[in-house]
Amino acid sequence: MIASLREENSDYCGESMNYCKRPETRHIQCGEVLKRDKTYLSSIIEDNRIPLIRNPSLNMSCPEISKRIRPKYNMSSLKLGGVAFARNVFTDYELIEKQVQMTWHPDNRYCFVVDKNAKDDFKQRIEQLVGCFEDQMVMPVTLFMDSAGHNQNLAHTKCMKALLQYPNWGYAMLLQNHDFITKTVYELDRIFDLMGGVIDVKTGGVIWERDMKHLKWDPKSLKLFRNESAVPEDVLKTSLTFACGSVQASLSRETVRWLIETADLTRFIDQQNQIVFGGDEQMISTFQINSQLGIPGHFTKDCLEQGVSVEQVTRLVHWSSTGHANCVTKISRHGVCLFGIEDLIPMAELPHLSFNKVYPKFDWSIIDCAAELVFNRTFLGQDNQHFDEDYYSNLVTVSTFQVTSFEKSSLFLVQYHKNHKKPGYKLNCTSNRKPRRYEDYIGS
Repeated sequence: MIASLREENSDYCGESMNYCKRPETRHIQCGEVLKRDKTYLSSIIEDNRIPLIRNPSLNMSCPEISKRIRPKYNMSSLKLGGVAFARNVFTDYELIEKQVQMTWHPDNRYCFVVDKNAKDDFKQRIEQLVGCFEDQMVMPVTLFMDSAGHNQNLAHTKCMKALLQYPNWGYAMLLQNHDFITKTVYELDRIFDLMGGVIDVKTGGVIWERDMKHLKWDPKSLKLFRNESAVPEDVLKTSLTFACGSVQASLSRETVRWLIETADLTRFIDQQNQIVFGGDEQMISTFQINSQLGIPGHFTKDCLEQGVSVEQVTRLVHWSSTGHANCVTKISRHGVCLFGIEDLIPMAELPHLSFNKVYPKFDWSIIDCAAELVFNRTFLGQDNQHFDEDYYSNLVTVSTFQVTSFEKSSLFLVQYHKNHKKPGYKLNCTSNRKPRRYEDYIGS
């Protein structure tokens, strides 16, 4: 019945200049959720949680894809010249297209690497999407990838290389299939401008199962530098200090260029692929803390040596550390809570750029409500009162920090980037600054 409703009302919104929800979610009053109407929220969750019902007859002609993605409004220019998105994908085409719609700007660029194990119709739809926007999108290769992390870094590397052919974009986001971006294109542009070139990635201690000490990890053995004559011998022969973080990261164009043109990541990725699980979470975070390598936007190993982990702004993940019980939706996958309509307020108010995991087959209402919110903030002048520009500006001015939360760690990361070359500078990883936690936005 829902499927037939969608087909009958596929052009329900007509020429409206407002955001157009899917037929199955048009009755959802997103504003009531944002007003913290618990009675209304409970009625959605208990009686009518709305999964995506895939549309097998989705019109994939270029005019129709363009109609779904391109806004009817003119868009202002971006200061940094656009954002590049490198995303590894394998399923849920309609979610992927929705994310392109939500992040669309003429100056933005998109790269997709599709898992070879993906269903044929998904591959065909991504190929068609890319083919319709050849001036902005690329799909350089398909690869065998898995949830254990194998070839995830290789896929992102292929994308980074392909994206460098496009001029002007200032930052690239490395993403996976179910990372859901919740900031407008203008907010992303402003945030990356304020970050000033710093690498944003989660950085923590190495998990013992991923410790591959029997392999050689010095730049010389890894053949890491394409031109070794320009690198001091002590740097070439010193083993890398490893960190475990995340696949998702935000990198400046200069960082991407270093990874592709100064470095040769072939052997590093091959050796990481020997790890049974999670080797992909060690690449960007490891390069970030090894400051001797000279990667633009790097950080330092100082805080790790103090036993302090570094969180990130790029992605928020809520771990189901006690099983489903600590997930507000009561559902998790691979130890991570799934986000649902209950999470609209955190998505609207927290500083993170994306949320993982958002599954369309679990709850499409959170996708449409977040997309409507982004649309209203982008095109209809709706003020984002929670976009604290002073907060992001303070990333470059605060001088002492503790790393137990997103706010604290990101602050000192940019502060280090701005000040580490000053004589006598010493990073302080402690502070009394109160963190902003995901838990504080649930049930309030």
